[in-house]
Amino acid sequence: MASIGPVKLQITLQELKAEVDVTYDISFDEYDQKTDQVYVEVCKLIGDDTGTGDELDAGPDDVIGYLTPLFFRNTRANGARTLARHFTKVFRTADLNEDRGTVSNPDEIRALVTLTPVMPSAVKRESNLVTAEI
Repeated sequence: MASIGPVKLQITLQELKAEVDVTYDISFDEYDQKTDQVYVEVCKLIGDDTGTGDELDAGPDDVIGYLTPLFFRNTRANGARTLARHFTKVFRTADLNEDRGTVSNPDEIRALVTLTPVMPSAVKRESNLVTAEI
C-alpha cells in the first residue's frame, strides 16, 4: 500500500488573495509498482477547530477547499518508487477566515492528503434467499 510522506503547507497572504502551496511525496510499495495500482488522491484544506483551544462556537473542522482536481483518480507508481507532489492554488483571503463570529483568531489551517486504492472491479456478495409470506 502506498504511503504519504510529510505534508508541508505554506500560505502566502496578500491583501485579497492567498496563495496556498502543498508539497509531499507518495511512496509506493512493491505491490503498487508491480500491479500499477491506481489510487484516488485528494488534497484538501481544512479549517481546524478541534484540539486547538477554540470555543465550542467554532464547531467541527471545516473543508475550506480542494487542491487536487475533482475526480483525481489516476495516481499510480508507473514503475517508480516515489512520486513528488506539489499543488498550488489561489484562494480569496476571506475564504481562509475559518474562525468567524465570536470565535477569536488566529485561524488554524492544515492540509489533509488521502489516498484510496481503486479496486480493479467491484466487490459484492449476496445473502441467502429468504422466502416468507408477509
